[in-house]
Amino acid sequence: MVSSEFIKKKIDLSNEEDMKRKFLIGLPLIILIVMSLLMAMHLYYRSPNFPYSPDSASYIEQARNLVNSGTLLNTPYGLAPSNIDQVENSVFPIGYAIILAALSTLGFDAKDVAIGIGYLSAMLLPWLLYACFRNALGSGYALVLAGLSLTSSGILLNSPQGLTDVFSLALAVSAISLTLNSKSNAGFFIGGILAGIAYAVRNVHLALLLTIALYYAYLWFIDKHKNVRTLYKNAASQFLGIGIIVFPILIRNISLFGTPNPYNMPPSSIGLIENLRTYIQALIKDVTACSECANHIAWSVPGLLGLILTVACLCWLISKYAWLNLDVTVKKTIVFSATYIVIGSAIVIAARTRYQWGELISIRHTLQYTPFLLAILLMPVLNVTTGHFTKTLRVFKVVLVIALAFFHTHYALYTEAFQDRNKDYAMLLNAYETGKNDLCAIENEERNAFIVSNWAYVFRIECASRARQIEPVHSTHNKNMQNLIADHEGYNNLIDAITDIQKESINRPIHIGFFPGRFGIEATDLPLPKNDQQTLLNAGWIIIRNDKSGLLLNIKNITFK
Repeated sequence: MVSSEFIKKKIDLSNEEDMKRKFLIGLPLIILIVMSLLMAMHLYYRSPNFPYSPDSASYIEQARNLVNSGTLLNTPYGLAPSNIDQVENSVFPIGYAIILAALSTLGFDAKDVAIGIGYLSAMLLPWLLYACFRNALGSGYALVLAGLSLTSSGILLNSPQGLTDVFSLALAVSAISLTLNSKSNAGFFIGGILAGIAYAVRNVHLALLLTIALYYAYLWFIDKHKNVRTLYKNAASQFLGIGIIVFPILIRNISLFGTPNPYNMPPSSIGLIENLRTYIQALIKDVTACSECANHIAWSVPGLLGLILTVACLCWLISKYAWLNLDVTVKKTIVFSATYIVIGSAIVIAARTRYQWGELISIRHTLQYTPFLLAILLMPVLNVTTGHFTKTLRVFKVVLVIALAFFHTHYALYTEAFQDRNKDYAMLLNAYETGKNDLCAIENEERNAFIVSNWAYVFRIECASRARQIEPVHSTHNKNMQNLIADHEGYNNLIDAITDIQKESINRPIHIGFFPGRFGIEATDLPLPKNDQQTLLNAGWIIIRNDKSGLLLNIKNITFK
């Protein structure tokens, strides 16, 4: 007979194993909760006082118009066309504005919804990344990837902004997670819908749609027709979901603009090679959180050669000693991630080489691909690697993880980037407080007023003013802006800018507000000297204010002689 003491020991051992199993299952959840809470603290304490940009103004204005009038119109950038104040926007896709408008119907303003979406996306991101890569990386490395991604430069800097960056990354990760891990047609269908929404939110997610198509081609190639019917069903379900979102957008673009992709801006002033190196710099900075490392690698010959040799050697070692023995899930994840990085990077570089005005490639454009590059670097190839290089690869991976953790932690805690988030806020607040009485309520008094400012986006967001953005002024302290614009753009001084506004206005009443701190205008440019004041008075302008806080002018139906 089995003794009662033996049975008791067996029960205790079984209970201990159950507790250990529950602990191992619950530990990742606890770590993910901590990550989300840390991100919430980051957003609470480090968000800028005015977390918006000119791009935010366009999305918010489209959303407000959709709620109020059922249209997706917004104020044109610049002075033209001057005969109408609201036009269809060919630069910004409509998906984000529609989402803002839909949530605005719950009683929130679109500008608050934009911040809420960004905050929620940032706090959910570690959960989405963990779900996406757990099967391929294992639970431990999936948590490492989530932590490194959450503390990357791009996420930390852009998560508090009222923009599409982190939200569209969350959509892309969700769509890719379902593409890689779904077991049912419904999962692939939902993944397709999320991929279509990602494209509707940001044009660059054309890379996501192309990657999904190539991924299914890869699966068909390696399947050898064993499960081809299941593959066709999965692909059909996913592309049905994509089509439900994408086809109406393409039809709209063709009917309004005559092309499925109407994105169009002035030509770039920066060539392919410089954009390529700038992209490498931004991507390495986002992955490593080490600006000095990124600068050296991207802008020195030894750095570039070292990068090329390192990538080539790692690819060769993995293909020779590990690829054939890798798990199918790992292979699929590597193929998808690598394809997505290559296509997405190529689209960013090509787009910024063709259209560049006013904005260089930055971590805003690379943060979409950082988690997938980290996923490739963290793939469990060491467990199946054979031959002499096993130890070298293992050491490389351990050193890489430790180095990345150190740099990311240092960046998250000590970087000066967060201390400078509000460096322009005093000037922004001055512009709004100085100009709101003259630039916000004008439409109620003069419906046909032509409103212009160098801080136009602030007035568009804060008081829904249809303010036009004036081009940069070529002042002596505006060299950086001059390098980004074409020779025929901008103005030599404020008087030239005001003269051009008058010419473009087709005799509409005009209200102008120039304030220090943006587009070449600084406090040293104001107030205007007496001879310039007299020039404006002679032309019929009314000078409402002319001091270091700003220059406010208006005029009614008087043309320059």
